[in-house]
Amino acid sequence: MDGLIIALTNAWVVAFLLIVGSVTFVWQLYDARFSWKGTISFLCFLLFFSTHLAAGLTGIGAFILFAIGLILLTIELFVPGGIIGFVGLGTLVASIFLTAKHSPFITLSLAVAIASALITMLLLNKVFKKRMVLFQKIVLTDRQSNEKGYVSHAVRFDLVGKRGYALTVLRPSGTAWIENERVDVVTEGEYIERNRPLEVVRVDGLKVVVREIKQ
Repeated sequence: MDGLIIALTNAWVVAFLLIVGSVTFVWQLYDARFSWKGTISFLCFLLFFSTHLAAGLTGIGAFILFAIGLILLTIELFVPGGIIGFVGLGTLVASIFLTAKHSPFITLSLAVAIASALITMLLLNKVFKKRMVLFQKIVLTDRQSNEKGYVSHAVRFDLVGKRGYALTVLRPSGTAWIENERVDVVTEGEYIERNRPLEVVRVDGLKVVVREIKQ
């Protein structure tokens, strides 16, 4: 057992575990489901932390952070949102840095592992056009359009044909008083002075388009 611990805490083995674990971990982040990439990453980091803990090269705090990170990432598989996953990711990184401070070579190996993970991320993003699943959970990737039924405010089709007057100078946008309420409007390109009478000619999405009523 002692021989195995010594072998797995060898500097080059540690570098291998960190690099392979980091690359496969980043690769797993692009899959919606847990795969062989996640399994390899888990085994690499488990061997890294457990052997260093057994050899007395790191404290129990780093191992606890590692365990918490794994638990949070597991929860992320079942809970939508992405925030828990990012917290878990940050906890894992913190646990590795906490272990790395005990050895300059581990610090160097960690730097190489991070660089390898970033290169992997760049290849997946730019070459293979993949999107990270955690980001997809947080960022709304589908364009929210009126055609799909998404609106940020009510579309005021009821104002078409209604009359009022300009509360501000329209150059070409400004505010008008229509149907006893203040409405943000835009002209068809012309300049309309304040207090001039106007009429709503159409509504384009959230834009209320008005035209001056010539006397």
